[in-house]
Amino acid sequence: MQQQQKIELAKTRDLGETISDTFVFVKQNFKPLFKAVFTFCGLLLLATAVTYSLQQVKLFEYQKRIFDNQGFQSFDTMFDRFGIEYFLSMFFIMLNYSLMTNVVLSFMALYKQKGNIAPTNNELWDHIKYYFIRIFVGTFVLSILSVLATVLCIAPGVYVSPIFGLVFPIIIMENTSFTYAFNRSFNLIKNNWWTTFGTLFVMMLIVYIGYMIFSFPTIIITVINALTHGTKTAATSAPVLIVITLVQQLGQVLFILLLVALGLCYYNLNEIKEGTGLNDRINQFGTHHPDSNLPAEEY
Repeated sequence: MQQQQKIELAKTRDLGETISDTFVFVKQNFKPLFKAVFTFCGLLLLATAVTYSLQQVKLFEYQKRIFDNQGFQSFDTMFDRFGIEYFLSMFFIMLNYSLMTNVVLSFMALYKQKGNIAPTNNELWDHIKYYFIRIFVGTFVLSILSVLATVLCIAPGVYVSPIFGLVFPIIIMENTSFTYAFNRSFNLIKNNWWTTFGTLFVMMLIVYIGYMIFSFPTIIITVINALTHGTKTAATSAPVLIVITLVQQLGQVLFILLLVALGLCYYNLNEIKEGTGLNDRINQFGTHHPDSNLPAEEY
């Protein structure tokens, strides 16, 4: 059987092609891509699951106290209700999101640089270290801006979501500062907002459906636990809450699909605006390019 041709990242795609190529890229690079994600994000996924599980147990116990008529105390602080587990889980969630974004997009950038060959973890580690601060700080800043845009009105929040999503691919693919990437994302998506938004919306829907299927066993466990134990004791439900949370955290790996689609959206828009993919193929005729170091930053 003839081997399927490797995905060419830098090319124009419509919505259907982007969705299709997302799954093809993940399938072709399944082993090295998932190995990289679990190597660099595995401990954070576990830390997030543990702290979030503990936070859910603490919240359950707090709600049980109110249900048992011990009453809601007006002087209870947020720390009393959620505990340090809540703040730790939020920190780990943001850290894990930024690191997974860094890993997947760096994988795609190196894949393109190496001529459609999956990078090794050692090669990825150099990229991840190099972009870590920019991606983590960018995640924090864009999260705040997204919340503000949504609070002002839902429409601005929806409008900026695909624009903000392009910031990270620009930072990594073009090796730029956050400020430059932020401004360039608006220019890059100009006249192509609907296509980009539609692609990401469909991918988010697919990921959500997959996550729900992945979480279906936990729904059954929750229903059985509610029917058998009800609200009798927090102790009987604590192990169930931990199992449910651990399974749900494993489902976060489906986020890889959305990140790959986001990277393909960047390459599509960049090809429409700049045509760099075609230029690269023309320039590579008759030449050999060894692996190079990180490119010089652009501002």
